Amino acid sequence: MSENLHPIHQAYADALDTGAPAAIPVGQSVLCDFCDADLTSDTRSGGFMFGSYAVGPCCSVRREVSIRGYGEEWNIRARCPAGISFADWIRDLRGPDAAITITPGRPQL
Repeated sequence: MSENLHPIHQAYADALDTGAPAAIPVGQSVLCDFCDADLTSDTRSGGFMFGSYAVGPCCSVRREVSIRGYGEEWNIRARCPAGISFADWIRDLRGPDAAITITPGRPQL
């Protein structure tokens, strides 16, 4: 396992290397989809869902400026309510059995 990869990213890379279908349970882990910050134990509130991407409080201000600049506010599907940690909010949204599913595509030549 690479020392630089979060265990979820390593499991994803390993699954892709095998070329077989895989399901990677995410458990309690919560990562920002923009900077990969591990927010699992972070108590900060804030952040939002941009399409299917979780934008943590670590990136929310900067990303929202960019989103507004491109007129893509309509892609902000939900915002983390005040008083609830971003990590707890994301875990609630995805449910207890969330997993990353790998479905192989065309074989590489």
